[in-house]
Amino acid sequence: MKRRIDELEELAATVDTLTESPSIAEHINDEAIEMIGAMMRLEPNSQTLSVTLQNAEQLADTYRNHSRPREIYRLQRSDAGIARTLYMLNDTGRILRKRQAAGKLDIAQMESLILELSWTHIMVGVVSNVAQGHQSLNRGDVLKAYAFYKKAQQVAMQSSNSDDKRQELIKELSDMLSNKRKALSPSLMPEAEFNPTKDTESLPQNLPINQQFGA
Repeated sequence: MKRRIDELEELAATVDTLTESPSIAEHINDEAIEMIGAMMRLEPNSQTLSVTLQNAEQLADTYRNHSRPREIYRLQRSDAGIARTLYMLNDTGRILRKRQAAGKLDIAQMESLILELSWTHIMVGVVSNVAQGHQSLNRGDVLKAYAFYKKAQQVAMQSSNSDDKRQELIKELSDMLSNKRKALSPSLMPEAEFNPTKDTESLPQNLPINQQFGA
């Protein structure tokens, strides 16, 4: 249980940088507080648990402040980073469903937060692949850039997420592949540190199918 509390603390901090809703991290931290409380009932004299609870309650005050400054950053630098982040998002979904089943979260709110997690799940893959494509394009490797952009498009298209932003995302990715734009809109992808400049080489067109899919 102590290890799980550490995991929940890390999960809350990570998810808070990934999701637009500030309340998701709050629910994760509340889960940790309840778990600490259960442990303290078994070890009421534990000074370590008492300090852990104080820290978690201080974090709760932070997470409850929904107007606090937050920066959304979903870009992962490797496939392993993407996989770990997606696992954490799935874990968050399990926690939200568990809390709803226990009556600690109403079903409408849970469904809204689950939809947001689904959108974040898409965007972690899209943003990370687009950023790798940008870096390839900036190095002059247009074929590799095309493959990364195509992979990002496939991530967006294969999702069943019903968010209206998904269609705009797919359109913008298609525009990138056809050289109608260099990068995604800041509203979709504020992680813009690798965005190509106007003078960056354009993508090739009419590639053979095997090259289009990065084979």
